[in-house]
Amino acid sequence: MSTSVIGLFEDQDIARHVVDALTKAGVKEDAVETWSETGADKVTERLIAAGYDEGKARSYGKALETAGVLIVAEVDDNKADNALETMRQFKVLTPEALLERSGKQQGEQTEKAQVIEEELEVGVARTTGGKRLKTEISERKVQETVTLHEETVEAERTKVDRVLKPEEADQAFGERTVEVTATTEKPVVSKQAHVVEEVALSKQSGEREVTVSGTVRRQDVKVEEIDGKSKTA
Repeated sequence: MSTSVIGLFEDQDIARHVVDALTKAGVKEDAVETWSETGADKVTERLIAAGYDEGKARSYGKALETAGVLIVAEVDDNKADNALETMRQFKVLTPEALLERSGKQQGEQTEKAQVIEEELEVGVARTTGGKRLKTEISERKVQETVTLHEETVEAERTKVDRVLKPEEADQAFGERTVEVTATTEKPVVSKQAHVVEEVALSKQSGEREVTVSGTVRRQDVKVEEIDGKSKTA
C-alpha cells in the first residue's frame, strides 16, 4: 500500500531542495510530483483522489492559484512518516500561511531611496624645504690713495773767486768724501683676510592652526503626494 504525503512550500528554490532531500531519503524521483500555478479544481481533484478531505484539498488548490509550490510524494505506508519528517525540515506552510505571506509581499511593496551626505576629511601633507649655505668667491677692484715721502739729492755748482790764506790752503787740500742720503718711499701692496660676517642656519619648530573650507554634497529624499487619476471603464 502507498500513501500520498504532501507539503506546501513558499517558492521553487525551497521545493528543489525538498525534492533532493526526498530522493536522498529513498523516495523514487518519479514518485514525486511538483505543482505550482495550477488551477484550484485540478489540485483539489488530485488531493481528493489521494484521500484528503475535500475542504482541505480546496484550500490547497486556492493557495496554489496565488503562489507557492505543492509537492506530492507517493511512498510506501511504512515510509510515510520518514517522508513527512524530511519535508518538515524545510518550512512547510499551511495554505493560510502561504496566502498570508503572498498577500504581504503583494500589498507591502517597498521602494527605497537613499539619503547620502558627504563629509569633509582634512589630512596633512608634509613637504620638505629649507635653506642651504654655499660659499662663492668674487673679485672686485679696490683703489686706495697713499702719501709717499720722496727725497732727492742734487749737486749745485757755484762759481767762487776767493783767495785762500796759506793756512787755509793747507787745510783745504786733502781727500775726503761727503755723502748725502735721500730716502724714497714706494707703495707696497699686501692682502689680509678679515671675517666681516657669519651666516648660521637654525631650525625652529612650532604649530599653527589653519582653517580649511570645502564644499560637500548631500542628497535628501523628499516625499511628495501623487495625485490620483480616475479612469472611466
